[in-house]
Amino acid sequence: MRRLNAAAAAAIIALLGLVSAARAQGNDLYVLGIALFVGCVAIVMLLIKQHFDAREHLPTRAFLPTQPDSCFMVTFLLGILALVGLFLAGSPELYHVGLGLFGVSAIGAGAALKRGFDLIDRAHAQDHADAH
Repeated sequence: MRRLNAAAAAAIIALLGLVSAARAQGNDLYVLGIALFVGCVAIVMLLIKQHFDAREHLPTRAFLPTQPDSCFMVTFLLGILALVGLFLAGSPELYHVGLGLFGVSAIGAGAALKRGFDLIDRAHAQDHADAH
């Protein structure tokens, strides 16, 4: 719950950074606002990583594959689906559908990509432990 609160606070600060950059009269405030936004986005990404790393040891009922190659294929396919969502969002009638498709596909692709790299890391750790 603490990570969620920290992520929400960082997201609000990131939005304030964007607003200050948009209303900036000089380059200094513009650069500061953009830097604040980028820093807060990095913090949110770190919090997301910590969340999923902490859940790694819990039993999972995830629908993701158990082989790294399969995870990367799922990532590729969901990436294509995300691009389709972006093209659909270009149409005024399908904007919300395309945006939703992009969001769901991007989240799924990120989860599949993380799962693939976690499986590779786990295999390397197992090989390293077997060598000793």
